[in-house]
Amino acid sequence: MKMPLSQQKGFFAEYYLKLREAGGASCEADIAKLSTCGNDDERVAYVDQLAWVRAGDADLQVQREFSGKSATAAAELKERATAAFKQKKWLEAMLLYSRSYVALPHDKVQERSIALANRSATLYHMQKHSECLVDIRRALQLEYPKELIYKLYERQARCYMALKDYPRTISAFKKCITAMDDSTLPADRRSKLHLDAMTMIKMLEHDPRTAKQAARQLKLKNANVLEQAQTLPEEKEFVSSLVRIDQNAQEGRFARAAADVQVGQELLVEHPYVAVLLEKFAQTHCEYCFVRTVVPVACPGCSDVIYCSEQCQERASAKYHKYECGILPVIWRSGASINNHMALRIIASKPLDYFLQLKSSLDEELSLEQLLSLPKDDFRRVAHLERHEGQRQPSNFFQYVLMARFLTKCLQSTGYFGSEPQPEQVSAISALLLRSLQFIQFNTHEVAELHKFQAERREKSIFIGGAIYPTLALFNHSCDPGVVRYFRGTTIHINSVRPIEAGLPINENYGPIYTQDRREDRQARLKDLYWFECNCDACLESWPLFEELPRDIIRFRCEAPNNCAAIIEVPPTCNDFMIKCVTCGEITNILKGLKVMQDTEMMTRTAKRLYDTGDYSKALNKFVDLLRIMYEVLAPPFPDFCECQQHLKDCFLNLGNVYNLN
Repeated sequence: MKMPLSQQKGFFAEYYLKLREAGGASCEADIAKLSTCGNDDERVAYVDQLAWVRAGDADLQVQREFSGKSATAAAELKERATAAFKQKKWLEAMLLYSRSYVALPHDKVQERSIALANRSATLYHMQKHSECLVDIRRALQLEYPKELIYKLYERQARCYMALKDYPRTISAFKKCITAMDDSTLPADRRSKLHLDAMTMIKMLEHDPRTAKQAARQLKLKNANVLEQAQTLPEEKEFVSSLVRIDQNAQEGRFARAAADVQVGQELLVEHPYVAVLLEKFAQTHCEYCFVRTVVPVACPGCSDVIYCSEQCQERASAKYHKYECGILPVIWRSGASINNHMALRIIASKPLDYFLQLKSSLDEELSLEQLLSLPKDDFRRVAHLERHEGQRQPSNFFQYVLMARFLTKCLQSTGYFGSEPQPEQVSAISALLLRSLQFIQFNTHEVAELHKFQAERREKSIFIGGAIYPTLALFNHSCDPGVVRYFRGTTIHINSVRPIEAGLPINENYGPIYTQDRREDRQARLKDLYWFECNCDACLESWPLFEELPRDIIRFRCEAPNNCAAIIEVPPTCNDFMIKCVTCGEITNILKGLKVMQDTEMMTRTAKRLYDTGDYSKALNKFVDLLRIMYEVLAPPFPDFCECQQHLKDCFLNLGNVYNLN
C-alpha cells in the first residue's frame, strides 16, 4: 500500500508540483487571475473555488501524531541509560534518562518519577548539584515508590551539603531517617545509613554557620530557589530616547538618532511578538524561551519539544502549544520553513474570537504614532509591517495561499476552530495566515547562539530560531550597520558600534555586510530576499572587502573650521604633519591622528588580553574607548577600525546566548 503523500518527508513541495500538474492546460491562466483579486480574502476565496485545488486536498490529510510518546520506547531507553550508568558514563546516562522521561506517556506517573530520580543520580555524579535538586523535587511531586524515597532525601542532603546549605542539609537528612521506615532495607544497611545521617545532623547543628544561614533563610521566607529550575529573568523592554522612528516617501519607516549616539550605547531591548525554535534544537533548547536546558520538563502530550522549567511549559501550553501539540511532526515533515511555522504560531497564540473581532478594522490606516502606541501584543503591530503586496506576482500569491490553506488545516486538526468549524471563520483565518506569511518574509530576525570551541580558540554564531521584533523591524538596512544585535533567550538587545550623529539614520544589517561580501553580491542578495536596492555609503562608494582594504593609507578627517566632510588620505611614511585638504584648501594637522594610531596599539593589546581571559565587560569598555578615539580623527573604512568593531561585536555576543563546547 502506497504511503499517503502527507506522510512523506518534504511532502509540501511534492503536493505543489502534483497540484499544478492536475491543473492541466488551464493552470497558468487560473493562477494569473489572482492579479484581479484586491485583497487576501479574495485571494483565498478564489483559490478555494478552483476545482483542481479542491481535488488536491485529499493529499493534505492532516491529523495529530503522538508516536513519540511510547512506554515501550521509554523502557528501552531506560535500559540503555542504566547500562551507561553502571559503566559510569554519566553524561550518556543522563541524556538517555532524559529521552526516556520525555517519551513516557503522561499517565505513566510513577515511571516518570523514576526516570527523573535516575536522572538526578547522574547529575549528582556529574556534580551538577543544583540541577540534581530540581529533578529530586520533581520526582517527589510524582508517585515515586514510597519504599525508595529515602534515597532521594539522602541525595538531596548530599547536594545541599556540597552547596554548603547546612539548614537544608539537616532537614533532608531528617526526612531520610523518617522515610527509612517505609523502606525494605536490610537492618544492617538501615542502621548504617541512620548512623551516618545522625552524625551529619549533630555535626552541622554545632556548626555556627548553620544558625546564621537559618536566620537568613527565615528572613527570605524559606524560598527554596535551589529546587526551582533556573529560568531566564524577565528583562524589561526598553527603547532609548536616542531612537526616533520617522517616516518618509523614500525610506518608508525608519529609525534615526534623536541626539548624538555614542559607541556602545544600548538603544533597544525588545521581546519578540512571535518566536519559533528550529526543529534541530527542539530536544536541546526550551521551546518557549530558547534556553539550553540540562534538566528539561516534558510536554504532557507530545515528545516533540522540551522546556527549561514548569513555568515555560505552562506558558507555552496556555498561549499556543495546545494548538501545536501533536502537529509539529507534520509541519516539520512537510518541509515548511520556520517562517511558515511563525505564521501558524501567530494565529495559535490568540483565540479565534480575537482575530474575528479585529479583522474588520485591520486595514484601517494608522499613523506612525498610532501604530507605535498600540499594545505590544496587538496583531496590528506586525500586520502593518512591510509586505510588498503590490509587487507580488500571481504565482507568488498562489504558493502562499496554498501554504496558508495547509496551516489552516493544521490549526483545524488541533481544535482551534472548535468542534464544528464554520467555513467563513476558516476562510478568515486563512486570509490572516496569508497576510502573515507576506510580512514575515521581510521582517524576520534569526535568533542566534554563540558557540565557543575552546580548544580551537574559535567562536561561531549559530542560527537556532526565528522571531519578529515589531520595533526593530522598522530599522532600515545598511551594509555598514551602526548597531549590533545579540540575544538573551529570545529577547534582543541592540547596541551601537560606532558614533551616530543626531538626525542620521540608525541602521542595522539584514545579512550582507561590506567587509565580507562584494557590492554586486550584496545588492543581488538584498534584491532577491528583501526586494530593495541598498544605497548605503558602502554601496554608493563601493567600499572594498576587509581583506582588500589598503593598509598603506591612513584616512584622516579634515579638521577645517568650515565643517568640510572630506577625507585626507596619507601614507604612513609621510613626514609632513600639516596637510592641505584638496577639497576645501584648509590645512589639517595630522600629528594628533598619528599619535592616536600609536596609543591605540597598546589599548588594543590590553583589550584583546581581557577578552581572551573571559573578562568581556572590561574588554567591551576598552573597545568602546578605542572606537571613540579612532572615530574622532580617522574615517572608516580602514582595517584597524573594522577589527575593533568586530571585537566589540564579539564582546556583546558573549553577553548573550553562549554555548561552550568543551
